[in-house]
Amino acid sequence: MHDHAALQNQLAHIWATALGVKSVSADDNFFALGGHSLLAVKMIGAIQDTLVLDAELGLSDLIENPTLAEFTARVAQLSGPGEESGII
Repeated sequence: MHDHAALQNQLAHIWATALGVKSVSADDNFFALGGHSLLAVKMIGAIQDTLVLDAELGLSDLIENPTLAEFTARVAQLSGPGEESGII
């Protein structure tokens, strides 16, 4: 299980790099910052390369959780004990 604040900081850095912005705050929306589906897919790939997750992260996870805080909570679910394992 990742420390939530550390995980959010790590994801903020990945988002900022992908979006070409200086920084990303918890309430920032990926799509409002100029993100689009192709960029999202690349960014999700980078996140999966960086973090060890119990389940695969998908574009729908970002669409349903577009702010950094919501997305961090979703990633934390996927990196925790696999309660949702086997559910696609």
